[in-house]
Amino acid sequence: MLLLSAKISILRFVVRALLLTLALVLFTFASLSGAGAGQFNDGFGAILRNLPNALPWLVLFVLVYIAFRWELLGGGLIVFSGLASIVFFNAFATPIVLFVVSLPLIGLGCLLIICWILSRPNSA
Repeated sequence: MLLLSAKISILRFVVRALLLTLALVLFTFASLSGAGAGQFNDGFGAILRNLPNALPWLVLFVLVYIAFRWELLGGGLIVFSGLASIVFFNAFATPIVLFVVSLPLIGLGCLLIICWILSRPNSA
């Protein structure tokens, strides 16, 4: 039982680290992707003016925080956000979004839920 608990702890740590990394990468990409466009060619000011495009990705940081605090709730919300991203971004038409955003969110959210289930004490 102790070995299983250690494996669950490692899996939980890896999933949380991957979620945090994914949120950071997506937020950074959204912050910087439009800053080089012709209308914003003045360095750091361009990044600041482009930040409203990245604000929705702050929601993912909030969901990751919720997943750190409440694993089941956070996992469910992350799975839901992954499913919603399929519809919102029309991910089936753009496979890069499907494989970089939607499926990782769904998979990592499911793994958080599995960690929560496996770490529950047996009620039998």
